Amino acid sequence: MNGPLPPPGACEAVAARCALVVAPHYDDEVLGCGGLLARLVRQGAAVHVLFLTDGAGGEERGGDAAERARYAAERRKESEGAARVLGLTGAEHLGLPDGGLTHEVERAAAAIGHALLELRPDLVLAPSPLEATADHRAACAALHRAVAAVRAGDPLAAVLADLRVLLYEINHPGYPDLLVDASAEVETLERAMACYASQERRHPYLQAALGLRRFRALSLPPGPTAVEGYRRLAAGDLTTRSWTRLVRDLGGVAVVEEVREGPKISVVVRTKDRPELLAEALASLAVGAYRRVEVVLVNDGGGKPAVAADFPLPVVAVDLPQNRGRAAAANAGIAAASGDFVAFLDDDDLVEPEHLATLAGLVGGAGVRVAYTDAAVGVYELDPRGGWQQRERRLPYSRDFDPDLLLLDNYIPFHTLLVERRLYQEIGPFDVALPFFEDWDALIRLAQRAPFHHRRQVTCEYRHFRGAGHHVLGDRPRERGDFLAMKERVLAKHSALIVPDVLARAVDVLRAEAVELGEAANHAARQAAERRDDLQALEDRFHRLNGERAALAGERTALAGELDRSRQALRVIEEDRDRHRESGERQRLELERLYGEEAKLRAAIEEQTTTVGKLYAEIDRLGRTIRAMEQTRAWRLHTFFERHRG
Repeated sequence: MNGPLPPPGACEAVAARCALVVAPHYDDEVLGCGGLLARLVRQGAAVHVLFLTDGAGGEERGGDAAERARYAAERRKESEGAARVLGLTGAEHLGLPDGGLTHEVERAAAAIGHALLELRPDLVLAPSPLEATADHRAACAALHRAVAAVRAGDPLAAVLADLRVLLYEINHPGYPDLLVDASAEVETLERAMACYASQERRHPYLQAALGLRRFRALSLPPGPTAVEGYRRLAAGDLTTRSWTRLVRDLGGVAVVEEVREGPKISVVVRTKDRPELLAEALASLAVGAYRRVEVVLVNDGGGKPAVAADFPLPVVAVDLPQNRGRAAAANAGIAAASGDFVAFLDDDDLVEPEHLATLAGLVGGAGVRVAYTDAAVGVYELDPRGGWQQRERRLPYSRDFDPDLLLLDNYIPFHTLLVERRLYQEIGPFDVALPFFEDWDALIRLAQRAPFHHRRQVTCEYRHFRGAGHHVLGDRPRERGDFLAMKERVLAKHSALIVPDVLARAVDVLRAEAVELGEAANHAARQAAERRDDLQALEDRFHRLNGERAALAGERTALAGELDRSRQALRVIEEDRDRHRESGERQRLELERLYGEEAKLRAAIEEQTTTVGKLYAEIDRLGRTIRAMEQTRAWRLHTFFERHRG
């Protein structure tokens, strides 16, 4: 998770055994993720929807209670029709005020937690926190609230172990890293939204939803025409991030409401010649919600640190003439502090905007002198392309206050604490004889004076830069020669407190946790073995398919050879055809000439035949004339005289 992403270039398949949809309003389940829901149902998944609000219409319905109730009943009935179209397994209706979910995040979070425990889904779908509608953002905040405080041993921890979260889009494009082809589900979406006639009368919601799906198809090759976009999260992304950090890492900007009432807090920042890291630490303080803050900047013998001219908080500068170490710098900071409470922030760590406001709220309780939250560990590596990039984010430190365990080891990152300043005066200064573990020593002394109040909420970051040498203990602290020696020194200082019953209780707690961790490790090993088996099956299938591919490639080569030979034969045939075509053309022309000559001859013959016919007719006429003359007396007399003349 690191902010905006380019859209994926291909769609992926999503499978689930059981899916829980967190829907702030009736119809969000269709508009945001209806295509995927229809696909999951078709694949045999159980799909449940938790509708958070009552559908009464918010401000547009005004104050007419009867009208709002009628409208809410209509929308709920519409949701039942849409559920039948999608094939949903079940639905729960929480009935929180429509349009007012921002003020009901706690109740929504409790309902989501209950649904997670009851259904034990392996997939949760919720609106993106980048949505334009406040109820949509609040629904995501409620999911975060339900999950963020879950720790090992909690009932929900087993549910979260393999839980996947998909954030869906409704009315604002996010930065998806998963696309699902919903082209085949468009008709189902149309039928489901037809059930929400009351909504379609108000706005063309379906067309807007289809438009977003068509927009998502633009980053893909031709084929899909309606695509749903999602952002993938694991449960760990929620437990290791504050709400503001989650929104920021997803590419948005969280709204931070300033708090200007409460105890004055002095934040002691120790630094020495790390201007870039110091600037980042101070910047994280500058955007904090809590404003009754002064920063005590202790320069431990380095170059004068720079503070931005527009830094919004008052700064008390403490410049030590030479490097005196962490404990002395802490003592100098507390001596210069004027706040009611004191917090620490080393220059290589960060706080989230809600950090001090959360701690101030905790110490507002009667008699609370020490409070602490959780810090996620961010592991950074130098990116060859430039800059430090976070490679890991873990939560190794999150334990409720246990003074017995604190005697054996430190489990509280020091910048998660807020301590009453008078309490530091009561326990005395930090031990300057300790080059490190001075914070653990101070915590043990504080714990003897007052109980610590713990909130399971990540509000700051403990940063580790691999290979940079920034951390006081280095990259491999346990390889230091003085690591165990300093631990021994702290334990020796407080050995009088480590009595048998304290040690027994601490060992029992650690043993129970070790057993639980062992069981979790065995479960993880079984899952790993199952995944190895799955991987082996996939590898076997890959090799089989690869062999089939090689065989097909051989067949393709053979077919390609046959195709080349066929093409060559075709070229020969085409050449013969062309030659025959040329010869036939010549023969056609000769035939046309002969036909022309024949026609002329036939015409001449017909003309001669006509002439001959005329001659025969004339001969016949002359013959008849002669025969007629021969029958006359004159002809006979002529014949008589001709015969006797000789």
